Amino acid sequence: MKKVTRLKDLAEGLNVSITTVSKALNDHPDISPKRKKEILDYAKKMNYMPNQVARSFRQQKTKLIGVIFSDNTNPFYARVIRGIEEVMFRHGYHCILMNSYEDVERETQFIDELRGLNVAGVLLTPAAGNGKSTRLLEQYDIPYVLVNRYLEKEKNTYVALDDYQAGYMAAKHLCSYGNENIFFLNFLPEVSSSKGREAGYRQALEDCGVAARAEWIIAGCMNQNDGYEAAKRILEKVKPPVSIMCYSDNIAIGAAGAVQERRYTLPHDVALIGTDDISLLSFLSPRFTTIGVPKMRMGRKGAELLIERIRAKEKADELDEESGWTDQQILMEPELLIRETS
Repeated sequence: MKKVTRLKDLAEGLNVSITTVSKALNDHPDISPKRKKEILDYAKKMNYMPNQVARSFRQQKTKLIGVIFSDNTNPFYARVIRGIEEVMFRHGYHCILMNSYEDVERETQFIDELRGLNVAGVLLTPAAGNGKSTRLLEQYDIPYVLVNRYLEKEKNTYVALDDYQAGYMAAKHLCSYGNENIFFLNFLPEVSSSKGREAGYRQALEDCGVAARAEWIIAGCMNQNDGYEAAKRILEKVKPPVSIMCYSDNIAIGAAGAVQERRYTLPHDVALIGTDDISLLSFLSPRFTTIGVPKMRMGRKGAELLIERIRAKEKADELDEESGWTDQQILMEPELLIRETS
């Protein structure tokens, strides 16, 4: 195994102190240009690579950003992360990606681990709508921004979709079909996006003169399998035509599988709409109707806000003052994309 060159090795090779080598590598004014060049040339010759982790801990700051989402294999989060990484790379930061899988304890454990790594900040989608992680981040004085969800509408800094409007336009579109039954396959009920989309769904039905029934809302759908099982139960009890609004495209994929398994057709027997605009679904047949979400823009904006917050903290720390950061809440506009399943 190739030996790693250390500061001590450079000092011994040049017969100088470790402090002298360190000052030369850090462009300290105490070192003469001649001596500095000699040390830098020798360091290059020895393939010396500074230990950035150790340096970061000495300086009490790093260029690491924690990104904690529920599942980055979901195509939705993959695009959000792409936007985050574009901005962070441009500003010299590196991302550590972590998946909570909606597990609150797992998420808080990640926060503790990121604190140990001395991260500069955290981008977070709070698991299951909990506020435990944000309280930890505030306790540890780590700058953070929430992405795709919030805890309270007027609190914290976050970038999210206008979920009320997304739910409203999806349900309003389904109302235009005139079907007697308009179901909603929703996510975890305690999550802000679930609450917003359900509120929009209910308001759209009311505006269309349709009395929403409790059994039309099926909560707790988290993935394709849940969408499949929920749609299967619906079609076992209710004869088409029916309409099904889904919290996400992932759930809609499962629902479509149940529809096709029973030999029903989209959209003649079952009108189906998802949310997220997963790009693959615009090429399949039938092409999925969905609510478009500016995923990469959401990631970019979340990253930009976090960098602003980190800089505000660094400036305040230098002056030994409070950061004076003012929380910002940004809601992005959804878009109705009518295709072939509705």
